[in-house]
Amino acid sequence: MTPDVLALLLIVIGLTVYTLFAGADFGAGIWQVNTALGATKKERALLYGAIGPVWEANHVWLIFVVVMLFGAFPPAFAAICQALWLPLVLAVAGIVFRGVGFAFRSYSVGAEREQLGWEIVFAIGSTAAPFFLGMAVGALASGRLVVTDAGQFDGNYATGWVSPLALFMGFFTVGMCAFLTAVFLVREANQQGDPQLTDLWRSRALATGIWMGILTGVGLLYVSTDAPLLWDGFQRRSGALVAGSVVAGVATIVALVSRWYRGAVFAACAAVTAVIWGWALAQYPWLVPPSITIEEAKAPDRVLWFLIATAACGAVLLVPALGYLMWLFKVGRRQDQ
Repeated sequence: MTPDVLALLLIVIGLTVYTLFAGADFGAGIWQVNTALGATKKERALLYGAIGPVWEANHVWLIFVVVMLFGAFPPAFAAICQALWLPLVLAVAGIVFRGVGFAFRSYSVGAEREQLGWEIVFAIGSTAAPFFLGMAVGALASGRLVVTDAGQFDGNYATGWVSPLALFMGFFTVGMCAFLTAVFLVREANQQGDPQLTDLWRSRALATGIWMGILTGVGLLYVSTDAPLLWDGFQRRSGALVAGSVVAGVATIVALVSRWYRGAVFAACAAVTAVIWGWALAQYPWLVPPSITIEEAKAPDRVLWFLIATAACGAVLLVPALGYLMWLFKVGRRQDQ
């Protein structure tokens, strides 16, 4: 495997892990919006308790993706930052305000109005971040970004990234995060021995899963009409992954109906993973379609191998640390109770 393909593979892996874990965390705030901030104390305790130990650690993967893209494919990184700086800044603002809302909410115990205010900040930030990240991905995948042969964005910075596919991807990403959260919280509530919350999140997970299945079909229609280059890639290279996503989605519903919650979590993660990898494979070899390919944007081989080696060394430290963090606050905490 060539170093440029291996570097791209690491970027897609990082993006997948970030979507699965940070996406589930974003979903906690999204569900606050869905319930119009009317969740009961038990629901809020489950939401905030589930994400509390790891809510900021997940952004390590976003940093990893950004650094790898910058180091491995600098011309593509420059073009993306020029073309998509506005949605990316809005996404970062959402992440920041989400963190502020979550942190200050914890210090507002006993002051109900103040705590409600910070919960609103948390909910809006948690919804805005995946929405604008999804819009950025949709704008990139649409192939409508006006990028010159020199890698310079030549479009309108305020509106040049807005397209039907970009808007759809914004809402689709929000829905995907809500779906992951609902499935994760079914298992969390069941492990805590709360049948009422288990049934509540089970019904929400089933409804959201069915809705996301419908949106996936609509998304493929959008791609076929709004992004012909990407649609060609889906037809030629990503058909198996699209089918795999459908099968995993159906398996999630079946597992929820049969109350096999661990299986539902794995199936939901598989469905989302298949969507991400299907998009990446369909867009290959374009980084900024239809202007910049991997071959055109790649750094020298010695730089790519250095980045890959650095990522491998970092993984030796990072992955066990994150695994221990999850065990300590999830499995270990339950054993102590």
